[in-house]
Amino acid sequence: MKIIVFDVGNAACSIIKSPNKFGLMIDCGSHEEKDNPIDILNRNKEWLEIEPYFKSNGDEYALGLLHITHPDDDHVRNAKRIKEEMTPYLLRNTGYEKFPKEEPINQEYIDYLDKKYRGTNPEAVDWGFESNKTFQIPISTVLSEESLNGKIKNNASILRFIEYHGVKILYAGDIETAGWDWLLKNDSSFVSCIEKGVDVLISSHHGHESGYSENLFKIIGEVSLVIHSKGSEANKDGTDVTSKYSEKAKGIRYINNSDEKMYFGKVLTTRSNGNIFLHCANQEFYVRADKSSSNHTKIDEVK
Repeated sequence: MKIIVFDVGNAACSIIKSPNKFGLMIDCGSHEEKDNPIDILNRNKEWLEIEPYFKSNGDEYALGLLHITHPDDDHVRNAKRIKEEMTPYLLRNTGYEKFPKEEPINQEYIDYLDKKYRGTNPEAVDWGFESNKTFQIPISTVLSEESLNGKIKNNASILRFIEYHGVKILYAGDIETAGWDWLLKNDSSFVSCIEKGVDVLISSHHGHESGYSENLFKIIGEVSLVIHSKGSEANKDGTDVTSKYSEKAKGIRYINNSDEKMYFGKVLTTRSNGNIFLHCANQEFYVRADKSSSNHTKIDEVK
């Protein structure tokens, strides 16, 4: 299993090559001042080794699945290019009609993706994961509960948990602290899934304090690595980015592609590290990043 967490500024987009070599994209955000994820994918085809998904009738799709955690603009604004150049077979999302009309949703996402995927009997994709599960607070609950409906799209995020060769990865979307609390209290299947631990947490809401959950870490314990899109230090650029994640991570060695040296860090961010590359195999994962964070320690040369 290989993963790229794209440097898309204050947005979100990742690609996963499943054990059976099909592509699973989590969100499709982009940023006008950053390389488009499709262009980064094209530059890394040989490393990623994604193969197209073929339906039983022979139809070919560049991606097996596009998973949209929630339809905030920064998670979907690359919808047109994805549909035209990386057409996914399946879309996992919450239909735009389920959100209140006063909640703005990117029109290109509605037209190019959400309205296009309304099939009811898709073929099952054999990804090859040991575990591949999604979790979500029912949208009706998000709308009705006062603790949740202040941030409707965020708390309606669809989370994804993947395990391969013993490596467990949790994508958290933009779920807020109150949303974490609801899931941990009301969704026993979610708790049973994560209580044996998480190795890599793609943290909620880009690393903001509002997405941090102390209660989550009481269940999963320390993680090895946290990844998000903000700066690696709290209050960077005047935001409410939290430094608490570094207290909950053991840390990992990673290779800086810029100097081919090894560094140690607990929290990697696309703002500080650029594109982040993970290779999971044999109950371990190996990490490269376009550059190193200024607060990470150089430990030795890569042998």
